[in-house]
Amino acid sequence: MDGFLGAAYALHHVAALVSLSERQDLGRAVGDAGGTWFATVDGKGRGSAKSLTGEEVAVTDRRFAPTLFLYDNYPGGIGLTAPLYDLRKELITRTRDLVSACGCKLGCPACVGPILASDEVRGYSPKQASLTVLQLLDSAD
Repeated sequence: MDGFLGAAYALHHVAALVSLSERQDLGRAVGDAGGTWFATVDGKGRGSAKSLTGEEVAVTDRRFAPTLFLYDNYPGGIGLTAPLYDLRKELITRTRDLVSACGCKLGCPACVGPILASDEVRGYSPKQASLTVLQLLDSAD
């Protein structure tokens, strides 16, 4: 889950840059393709899945189909996401390049978002998890 949330964080920033908009003009979300759960960061700083009613759910289904959404953050939209969809391959490549080129070791606010101090101590890499997700997104389609 942390990889999808980190990839969404990075894609959100790159999408705002590519569309020449402010980050708050775009929204981002991670959920499943069927719309039965969404990802959020829990109180411990970890990604977790919640049902649409807000209850925590275990995502153990073999048909796990996470989906990353970028959307116009205004009612009715302002036309930012259609061009981004057309540029999706370039957007993913640019995002992967940004995260790969970042000088941090495990992740930081400049690439995949802030990481937990305990991740740094354990050597857990949200950055690598995000790069894996971006690679999978790049090979899809």
